Amino acid sequence: MRTALVLEIEELLFDTSAIRNSALQEALKQEGATIPADLVSIAHPGVPVAMVLDRLAPVLRLDATGRDLVVHRAAEQASRIFVTQAPAFHTAVRDELMLLAADFPLAVVTRASAEEAQRWLEAAELEASVLTVRSLASVDPADYAATWADALRRSHAMRGVAIAAPALLRTAALAGLRTIQLGDAPDPDPAGYHPDARVKSLSQVHGALLAAP
Repeated sequence: MRTALVLEIEELLFDTSAIRNSALQEALKQEGATIPADLVSIAHPGVPVAMVLDRLAPVLRLDATGRDLVVHRAAEQASRIFVTQAPAFHTAVRDELMLLAADFPLAVVTRASAEEAQRWLEAAELEASVLTVRSLASVDPADYAATWADALRRSHAMRGVAIAAPALLRTAALAGLRTIQLGDAPDPDPAGYHPDARVKSLSQVHGALLAAP
């Protein structure tokens, strides 16, 4: 049975966390909310702004309109930065993804817009390896599972494995995908999830998928 690998490319391949955290802090300030940078960083690892605001709800006083404005402004601010400052990517991770693409269909589900993700994939020379890109940028969190399911369907595979941050994996699981958490790797570094750990983890995934019936 054909298996697709569905990836969130931010954090796995591209370093976007500093830009996203900065954009969110600026959007919060415009709504009169000042949140310590370390608290934003803790709440914002690999998840869309809507999920971050849910996590920060105990220390935020935003009504529905303010919340919508923060989501919109954070996305706009990050997009403006990405136009002039493309995120760096990890060559070793890119190379491992190319090896995976030779054996399994790859799809992307991402917090970035589809246009941004496409530009990044082209910069990393991965555009030909990815069958489809589905964006969560303008999707209601209640519909995230449907986005994962759509990415799997567009991969023309009967089953899928999702690799993303834990909060997003919960929605991938609802879509019926097996899940692998970013950071699942042998001997993870306590200071953070580094490229060498990602490569080891992807290599193990590759071997496991090849061995699967």
